[in-house]
Amino acid sequence: MRFDSIIGQERPIRLLTRMLKKGSIPHALLFTGVDGIGKQTTAVALGMALNCLSPVGVSACEECPSCQKVISGSHPDMITVKPDGAFIKINQVRALSRQLRFAPLEGKWRIIIINDAQAMNLEASNAILKMLEEPPKGTVIILTAPQTLDLLPTIVSRCQQIAFRPIPYEKVAEILLESGLDKQTATTLAVSTKGSLGKAMSVDGEKWTIWRTHLLEQIASLSIRSVQPLFAFAETLARDKDRLVDALDMIMTWFRDLLMCKVSPGRIINKDFITKIEHASQGRSIDDLLKKVVAVHAAQAAILRNSNPRLALEVMIMRLCS
Repeated sequence: MRFDSIIGQERPIRLLTRMLKKGSIPHALLFTGVDGIGKQTTAVALGMALNCLSPVGVSACEECPSCQKVISGSHPDMITVKPDGAFIKINQVRALSRQLRFAPLEGKWRIIIINDAQAMNLEASNAILKMLEEPPKGTVIILTAPQTLDLLPTIVSRCQQIAFRPIPYEKVAEILLESGLDKQTATTLAVSTKGSLGKAMSVDGEKWTIWRTHLLEQIASLSIRSVQPLFAFAETLARDKDRLVDALDMIMTWFRDLLMCKVSPGRIINKDFITKIEHASQGRSIDDLLKKVVAVHAAQAAILRNSNPRLALEVMIMRLCS
């Protein structure tokens, strides 16, 4: 939980350590970026550094009583709020507000971390907004969310935003290799998780490899199927809601590889499918393959907008096979 242990987020860490050195911590911070890239870990590291009794530079020592309580999750001045089910609800914010009536119990600072702030319902959002407008003394509120568009503009305007970028997939792959995965699995998993180290580390490598192989085999044979199996494939993808986003990302890497096969073969990701990629790219123009990429992207965008997943996938499949 020291700043120097957070991977791939040099700019956010540089900004935060500069604030600590100057002693000018904003009362509200907003960390944005995809899940699994260090937003929550950084929030805890900042809170731990603020109340550390024997800081090392501006980082926490990890050894003093205050740090040990943060590490064990028992520090009374480090409060985390996260969704209760699908949402962060008004009763959670009200309970938080009652705690903020009093001074920090042990440390100089009270740190409130609101994880997945985009999950706040409207009532909770308005209550948090009031809290940001009248911030309690000695309190730092840190919100994490994928992007500012997911929050009320008035909340965003009252926070100092710090953007976290996806971790370079080469670095994620390197860490996965160290964890025992083979190079091909580590590379493709790093790419498919879009720089989310947390997500990549949470995956069962063996099960993921079986799923990926099966999916790519199906994509490779799309063009030779009749219409009925194509719609069945779209239905299968739509039913597996937990993996739908990952499946579309994997399909995107397939058509990206078909393009790379024509313009830069050394950049192919799915190297264990190289023979099928070379075969599938033959007779296809770059323009045609770009249209396939656009079709997958359109399906991803439609599903992100909460469109009917099965319909979006059926349209995508027909475009891929046209």
